[in-house]
Amino acid sequence: MLLNDPRFIGSKAFFELACAASRAHSALAAESLAAFGDHGAQISGCVRDHFPENVKNELRYWAREVSRLSDLAHKNRPTRTHRSTIIRLGREVATRNGSGFYGPQPIRA
Repeated sequence: MLLNDPRFIGSKAFFELACAASRAHSALAAESLAAFGDHGAQISGCVRDHFPENVKNELRYWAREVSRLSDLAHKNRPTRTHRSTIIRLGREVATRNGSGFYGPQPIRA
């Protein structure tokens, strides 16, 4: 299990933040769908076109944060660490902490 490997502390921390941002995005999306309806055009990052601008902007913020933090996790991988290893670490973090629509996804059995 990579979660306990001290070499990955930096990347793990960024993946934890990315998963938290992903959960925040998904929670806001669910609240917004309940409040404003699940109809209309789908828009990447901000879910639905008919949401109020302030809601769409917050959803965009969270989607961008997931990408930014995931990128930092990859950039902080130890030298000579294969990309597949860092992806596995992200999946382990998502499995342990939970995730949303964006970013690392849990390991499926």
